[in-house]
This record gives sequence, C-alpha cells and structure tokens, in this order.
Amino acid sequence: MSYWYLQPLGESYLLVGILVFALVALLAIRPQFQGLTPRRHWILTGLRFGVIFLIALTLLRPTWVHTVKETQGSLLVVLFDSSRSMTVPDAADGIPRWDVQRELLQRMAPQLANLGDNFEVAVYQFDEAAKRVEFVDGVLAMPAAADGRFTDIGSSIAEVMQQNIGKQLAGVILLSDGSQRVYSPKVEMQQAARDLARLDTPLHTIPFGKALDPSQARDAAVETLSDHYTVFVKNDLLVKTAVRIQGMANKPIPVQLVIEDANGQKTIIDTQNATTAKPQEIVDVSFRYTPQQAGQFKLSVVVPEQDGELVTKNNILSAYVNVLDGGLKILYLESSTLDRPEQKWIRNVIAQSADMELDFRVIDRRRRDQWPVDLTETITQGKYDVYIIGDVDSSAFGPTSLDLLAKEVEDGKGLIMLGGFHAFGAGGYQSTIFQNLLPVEMSRFDRQDFDAPIRTDMHLPGPIQIVTSRNHFLSSLGTDDSGTPAFSAVPALSGANKLAGVKPRGLTILETQNGQPLLVAGEYGLGRTLAFTADSTWLWVFAGKGDIHKQFWRQIILWLAKKDGLETRDVWVQLGQRRYVPGAPIHFTAGANSQSGEPLKGVTMETTLISPDGSRTPLRAVPSDNILEGNFDASPQTGDYTIEVVAQQNGVTVGTGQGRFFVYDQDLELSDPSARPSQLAALSAITQDVGGRMWTPEEFSQLLEEIKSRPPETEVEVQTKWTWPESTRDSWINLLLIVGLLGWEWYLRKRWSMV
Repeated sequence: MSYWYLQPLGESYLLVGILVFALVALLAIRPQFQGLTPRRHWILTGLRFGVIFLIALTLLRPTWVHTVKETQGSLLVVLFDSSRSMTVPDAADGIPRWDVQRELLQRMAPQLANLGDNFEVAVYQFDEAAKRVEFVDGVLAMPAAADGRFTDIGSSIAEVMQQNIGKQLAGVILLSDGSQRVYSPKVEMQQAARDLARLDTPLHTIPFGKALDPSQARDAAVETLSDHYTVFVKNDLLVKTAVRIQGMANKPIPVQLVIEDANGQKTIIDTQNATTAKPQEIVDVSFRYTPQQAGQFKLSVVVPEQDGELVTKNNILSAYVNVLDGGLKILYLESSTLDRPEQKWIRNVIAQSADMELDFRVIDRRRRDQWPVDLTETITQGKYDVYIIGDVDSSAFGPTSLDLLAKEVEDGKGLIMLGGFHAFGAGGYQSTIFQNLLPVEMSRFDRQDFDAPIRTDMHLPGPIQIVTSRNHFLSSLGTDDSGTPAFSAVPALSGANKLAGVKPRGLTILETQNGQPLLVAGEYGLGRTLAFTADSTWLWVFAGKGDIHKQFWRQIILWLAKKDGLETRDVWVQLGQRRYVPGAPIHFTAGANSQSGEPLKGVTMETTLISPDGSRTPLRAVPSDNILEGNFDASPQTGDYTIEVVAQQNGVTVGTGQGRFFVYDQDLELSDPSARPSQLAALSAITQDVGGRMWTPEEFSQLLEEIKSRPPETEVEVQTKWTWPESTRDSWINLLLIVGLLGWEWYLRKRWSMV
C-alpha cells in the first residue's frame, strides 16, 4: 500500500501559497528582459520558475509512504544454570549436575543451530544475573566451571526478556536444579513466569539433580532480609524475613530480632516462633521496630542453634538501619473538604507520622469573590519543606503567590500537584510559571470554567490500573501481606487528568495500563517536583490496603524533601549493598557536597578500610566527575568493616564520611544443595495454557522438534517514508539544484550583457 501527502510550512497551505505567489509576482518587477529574443526571454523565465518550483517543493515537503508486510522470525531463549549448586555430584555414578548439563547442551547444540531460518537461538548462562554466551555454527562456548554465588531464576528470566523486548518468542527453555538461592530477588520466579504467560510464551523446564527428603536433615536458616533500612525516629519499621525450616515439623522455632548499637551493645527487640507442619517449608516472619534515637545500628535476625543442626552459619542474617531525625513541615492547599476525600486520607497519613507536621488550608472555590489569596505571609513564616497543591484553580493564587511557590522550589523545596477538575491544564496552570515548574506539558486549549459541565476530553476515565514504568524510590512499595506486588494489590483509580505530554527531563514513574503518565518526577532549580494526575488513592484504604497507602504517600513526601537518600552528610560514602560473602567484589563511591548539595570543587579524599580488628588499610580510588570510585574484594575475614573517607580542600579537612558493611560466611548455594524439580514444574505449569511444561533431559531433542514444527510466525507491517528534502543527501541535492539554476540564470544574463 502506498500513498503520498504534503507537510506545508507552518501546517498552512495559505502561507505557502502567499510565499509562492510573492515569488512569481517578483518576475514582473525589474530587471526586465528588454532587448532579448523570445527564446532567451523564455529561457530566463523558465530558470526562475524552476527555482520557484524547487522552493515550493521545499515548503510543501511532499512525502511518499510505502507499506509492505514481512514475516517476522522467532527467538528461542535457552538459559542454563551456572551457580555453585550445580557442582553437587548427585547424578548417576556421582557425576556433578554441571557435567550432565554441559554434556547435554553440547550434544544438542547442532540441533539447536538447525531449527531453521525462521528461528534465532539466544543462549544465556545465569546465576544471580543472566549473561549471553557465544553460540556460532552449532558450537556453544560453555564456561569452564559453575561458580555463581547465588541463583536468581526470576530476575534472570526478566533480564533476558527485557534485553529481547519487541521480539517474537518461540519459548524459553530453562535448565536448572530448580533452587532459588538469593537474599533479595529483584523479580520473583512466579512473577517472571506469569509475565511469560501474559506474553503467550511457553516456559519449558529441564531439571537436574535429586530432591532430598527434607526429613533427612534438620536445619533452620534465615533465607531473606534486606541489607539496609532507612527509618525516622519514633516511626515503625517493618522488618520482613523468611526462615526455612527443615526436618523439624510441628516444633516452634524461636526467631529473634536483635539490634546492636555503635558500642557493640546488643538488645533483643522481639522474639517470634515460626512453626510448620511440613517436613520442609519457608515461613514468613515479620517484626516491627520503633527506634527512639537517631544513628546507625546493626539489625540481625537470629535463629538460636537447634538440636541436630549440621549447618549453623545460615542461622543469622544482618542488615544496617539508618535512623534519621524528623522535622518535615508540609503545607497542603485544597479547594474543599466536602467532595475531596483524597485530602482526608493524605492528612491522616501525615498525622500518623511523628516526623511530619502539616498545615492544611482550604481555598474555598465557593468564595471566588475573595480570590486571589495572598500566601506570602503563610509561606515565608511557615518555612515549609514540601508543598501539596490539590484541586485548586490557578486563579485562586495570583501571579505573586505562584511565583513565590516557584521560588521556594527553586531554592530546594519540594512540590506536588494532585489530580482534579481544576488541576494542571484544566486549572489554567499552563499560562503561569507552573508551566516551567511542573515536569509535564499542559495543553493551551485546556481550561475548565467554573459552574460549567466538566470537560471529559481533559480527563482519563476509570478504572485505571497502575503500571510501574521504572524502578525508583517512589515505585518501590514491596508487596502486601499475601506477597502480591503493591500496585497490583490495590484497587484501580477512578480517573486521572489527561496531560499533553512529559517534558524531556521528566521521569515517568507510574502510568496507566494504556501508557498515559500518572506520576511524573522532575527537578526545578535545587528542588524536586511531582505531578500525580489522580486523586483516588483513598480507595486503597477502604479495600484494606491502608499500609500501602501510607507507605506510598510517606515516600512521596520523603522524596520531595530529599529524605530518600541513605545518608545526609557533607562527606558521603555509598555502597551498592551492605552484605558480602568472602571474596565478593565491592564497589563504592564517595564525594563531598556543600550545604546547598552541590559537589565541592578541588577536594582531595583519602580512603581507608577499617577491619573488624581495628586495623586500617589504605584503599585505592579513582576520581570521576567530582566523585571518587573504588573497587576491591571482600576479605576472607568475616565481621563488620568500615570505609572511611577524609575530604580536604585547600589543606583544610572538610569532613569525614563512613560507609559500613559486613562480610559473612554463609554459602546459600551449598548450605542446602537439594534440587527442587517440583519448583520447576510449578513454574512451567503457569504457562501450560500456551504449551509450557517440564521435560526430562532425555526429552530435550523431542522438545526442540516440537518447537521447530510449530514456529509462532507473525506478519508485521513495515513502513518506509520518503520526504523531500528531509535526508542530508536530498537536502544537498535540493540546495545544489537551486544554486545551479540561479547560477546558470546569472551566467546567461552576464553573457547577454544584462548585468
């Protein structure tokens, strides 16, 4: 299918017509062609008409569009396990699982390579992350050994899917012992399998290793715990952990939450009993901890040694807790308390937070005769950290108040605008300084008049499902009590404002199921801004998701106030994690900031590693963009370590920053080496409606034949577009033609003694 169309300058045929008419009219103006023969007269006229024709084409930009249908091939993904648990020799004749898996892949590599021209095969090894391996001409470049420290099946599948987004998948083949061994998986296994099912992609699993009888060994192990927490003084911290109990059915297993201060003083905060009636089960345990003073503490989940345990290194898991001082002050401006239930529940969240203080002010739209209100005194005397703008029309403020709010944000404060019938463009903010302040674009045609019917074209109708656009502090709400991701557990929103777009530097954090922005973050000067186009998160509370609602709004306020960071020192040290096994690579960054938050110039920094025995070792670090970056391997010695950074400027010490971490001797891969084929079977069963199932290693060849016989081919439309003169080549040709015609016309007039 082919067609063409024009794209006139300024989207106006009238403008182009006027310009072309003016150029043609110039032919009637001097210089005249007196004394020329008719032939020469028409040659010069024709050259000028040629120039005008090329200029007209340039202004009209004719475009030719051609569309064809092409067959898209399929991608087959193969993932094989390269973690340390694959070295367990529990295959036939005591052969390690790794050797059996490697032999199978090498034997099947030629068949993988000969699936046909419509197939592309991508092979990945995975442990805590996925890495593509070379597969050329039927030869697979297998790694020399299985040495991965963790097994993260869910995150590895999700990472591979992200790398191949947009491709038609014939299926995913997963070879593994089926055991998930990682402290904090980025993506749960079941979620990854559900994502494959949603994409109509079958997951085929091939198990290796034997599943041991759980009653054969007695073990209690702390399986999961985040490695760092940040909480404000006198605020509740929810500590979630999971304890694996094996061989101790119906026996209460005590689980302790222990806090250790900077002096090494340990205190048992709480003890709970974990019990299971099964031979083996992972039991979730939750604690609540309310710190009473600021500082950095070490938090540990401990299971006291039980009778008959052979492995006790896995009975403890630790993390760091950074307890911050509070004191945030918030100004919330709203138009009504009668028809805005959102404000009630946001105010309730702030009222429950000991570290936050709220001033709430209603700018009543029924008293518009008193508008605009003057907020100068309120803002300057209140010294607020965060501003919340509800459903308030821009005319309620006036330019002076809006300029003052913008100046506050520019100086480092935070501001969020909520959705409403008089918010964003509907409230006329596109014609104020908020057009620059907010991270979103607002249409100049949007405006909601008072006492007029609500314009539906400026709003998105509900129900609206929330979709996370990116990993961010504001989208990290964890799961509810049943393990469902937070934004999947809460009810749909009833509606939202429709935006014209997101600014280039705006970050879309949450969006609708149709890709429309819901929560957009940005910066203005030294401050942070948010545009949240909805106003019905109060529905979450009535659905029993009050904890998610509270966390969501607290994190919004903390982010706006720049309280989302781990530390707030002038000299800082940042680590990717706080818990390492011996020999693990450690990467850290360090820097020094002024009081305004800007990086200090001309600063030299000395880095030192302080070991558990107090010994000090200099660390090498490389300057990069006003920060310091360093890498080293964790020591074989277990215990608490500190990276100390001393910053100096012009020979004067600016300050000292510290980053704490600990090295622990706990091998997840080998502490419980039992294979879990049942877990693989459960994963493939999630995709059974699209053909997913578990296969034995001996059935690998049959699986490939089945995939080959039913390729999921699809036809896609490929559109090519040519616009004159849009490309660099066409632009040059167009320019040379115009210059050539003008040059030839000048040459002829020169030759005929007209100039």
